[in-house]
Amino acid sequence: FDRALLDKAEQELKRQYLSRSKYGAQVQTRVDQLARNRVGITFNVDEGESASIKQLKIIGSKDFTEKQLLEEFELSTGGLMSWYSKNDQYSRQKLSGGVEKLRSFYLNRGYADFSIENTQVQIAPNKQDIFITITVKEGQKFTFGNVELSGQLLGRDAELRGLMLAKKGETFNGEALTDTTKSIQDRLGNYGYAFANANVIPELDRENRVVNITIAVDPGKRVYVRRMNVGGNTRTKDAVVRREFRQFESSWYDSRKIHLSKERV
Repeated sequence: FDRALLDKAEQELKRQYLSRSKYGAQVQTRVDQLARNRVGITFNVDEGESASIKQLKIIGSKDFTEKQLLEEFELSTGGLMSWYSKNDQYSRQKLSGGVEKLRSFYLNRGYADFSIENTQVQIAPNKQDIFITITVKEGQKFTFGNVELSGQLLGRDAELRGLMLAKKGETFNGEALTDTTKSIQDRLGNYGYAFANANVIPELDRENRVVNITIAVDPGKRVYVRRMNVGGNTRTKDAVVRREFRQFESSWYDSRKIHLSKERV
């Protein structure tokens, strides 16, 4: 018998209930002496009621209504279908996801200087009511300034620049930058650079409300395919599956051909 392990099990049981918004849950452990040098362990649990969100408030927004911003959150103060969706039950993961969606909401609308100042979660003394307050700083609205590529472009400067969705003079958009870097990485993947990176380096000119962007490209080393394995084909011969491949062994990695091979299989 190890008392430390028992205490750890009790704490883990409590955490399981806390993760389900049962903040009033009580766990009591009883240890009974048994014959032949044994003990019996009983966990007495009082689950209590699930706590619900009574207030979800955003402070500091000026250019958008609170109703618009709260639509980005999966959590809410509840409604007619909350008994089914459980959207009024607090979850740290869901709150973090909502905060990130809120950040994307602003970044995709030009607010390159946006920040989350504070996220406060308070539980009422009755352990049933939760109050969430998020303080934001909108900052100014920016446009794109110069948008440049740097690094090893492998002589494909024009091709890679053609993938850039961020244009000078347009409203700053974080999603456009994300899509651009993904497109560059995918395109380099077609030429064997399976681990290419494209990183955005922003430079904010707050006086002119302009964001100058440099996308640093690092293709890494060219990768060749040594072996392609097929698994799960219990009824079809290996050779039959392989004849649909468009990516070949001993040739360089081509993400486009790999995707096409998957589709054909």
